[in-house]
Amino acid sequence: MGRCWTNLLKMENALAFFRELGLKIVLSLFPSFLKYMAAKAISKARFEALTFSKLPSVELFVEEREWYADQDENVLGVLVWDKHDHDWGYVVLGRDERALFRAIDQGVSHPNADTARRELHLKLSYYAITGDKVFPQGDSVIKIKFEIFKPVASENKLNDSFRMLAEEEGYSSARKIMSEIAYSFEDTDGNYIQQFQTTAFDARLWELFLYAFLHENKFFIDRRFAAPDYLCEKFDHTIFLEAVTVNPTHGDEGVQVSPETERDREKLADYAAIKFGSALFSKLTKRYWELEHVKGKPLIIAIADFHQPHSMLWTHPFLWQYLYGIRVQKRQGVQGVELSYQSIREQVVGNKRIPSNFFVQPDSENISAVLFSNSGTVSKFTRMGKLASFGVPNVKVLRKGVCYDHGDDKVEPKKFVIQVEEGKCTETWSEGVSIFHNPNAKIPLEPELFPTVGHHYLRDEKIVTYLPDFFPLASITQTVHFK
Repeated sequence: MGRCWTNLLKMENALAFFRELGLKIVLSLFPSFLKYMAAKAISKARFEALTFSKLPSVELFVEEREWYADQDENVLGVLVWDKHDHDWGYVVLGRDERALFRAIDQGVSHPNADTARRELHLKLSYYAITGDKVFPQGDSVIKIKFEIFKPVASENKLNDSFRMLAEEEGYSSARKIMSEIAYSFEDTDGNYIQQFQTTAFDARLWELFLYAFLHENKFFIDRRFAAPDYLCEKFDHTIFLEAVTVNPTHGDEGVQVSPETERDREKLADYAAIKFGSALFSKLTKRYWELEHVKGKPLIIAIADFHQPHSMLWTHPFLWQYLYGIRVQKRQGVQGVELSYQSIREQVVGNKRIPSNFFVQPDSENISAVLFSNSGTVSKFTRMGKLASFGVPNVKVLRKGVCYDHGDDKVEPKKFVIQVEEGKCTETWSEGVSIFHNPNAKIPLEPELFPTVGHHYLRDEKIVTYLPDFFPLASITQTVHFK
């Protein structure tokens, strides 16, 4: 029987045979082959990492309950519960010409989950038998597969960080999830891959992180405009987001300051403020709010610090001080640690000085908020890829850091250590993201659009913050490759 089955699969008309006979009959006649064809359960994290092309509007109608794939993950399946009809269904997804997983089959109106699940598994088995790996959608315009690790530059021009990411096994989980995300990414400038591999690795990495973050927050992302970077729509809200990075300083002004070279915290704050201020001011000069498609809509500047290795780990506390022109001082009082607020007029480093309080500077009222994260890094993609079961299995990932302590009268962060492993912990793209709201904004940002990030406000000359239960302030990620 096994030899007969093997010969049957070799026939060119095998697919026609299955269609004529019916998949259910085939499976009943050859139950020993069912194990080979059987659908396998996959995690929600893996399914989501493979389906960045999914529109957020889908969740208005159905609730995803279970996730599956064929053995080779050429096709995916999701069991869904209809929110309106209160019955069950499923969707089968296959890769199109751009490698995007898109719907190729579906079933609706099943009375219970078992019935829908059985049919979904049969459909996955059917598509596995065909051996097809590409399922054309018949789009009028077919775009090429967007492969960010496919070499487009000569070896001597590659960015060192890109080369390490592209070649080393320890970064295999980051590499794989970044590849999957990029398949659905729209390159409006036409130079994303070239810059990602050579001269603007950090900036392009930050853009990809923001894309994943916006997708997680259920925005419909429109990239038809060259600027700002992202037009984002959710329900009846439209916002714009422009990405910027703090980059290394070159030439005569390339003086580096860090906690290792400067112990005075106020001098560190001034240095960080000047770095952040330069990047933010560069975006004010673009005057995006005057563009016709931006007028009357909230505009966010999303900033990340890459000006030194690991600088994002220590500069982040100084960003809000610069944005609001306020410095917090701690002192031991009768009833514990007491906080006082001091106004900052300017930030000075050597011969360079800038006014503090970005949100009162000319034209800044056109900026609704500033978004910041120190997690838009390769380490973040490594962890998210690991949680989605991407990469070499024998690479172990450990995360160490400090997070906000919600305990009463706690002013110091607490430490955490996490073994990053699928099923053992969770993480989101939103984790650790802060949004600093402009108190003088012409068009305020609705905080409900970003429900799982940290929100910061200036009220009565004090900073008021709303944070999720777990909010990491800084962390490092260690990878260990076991041979």
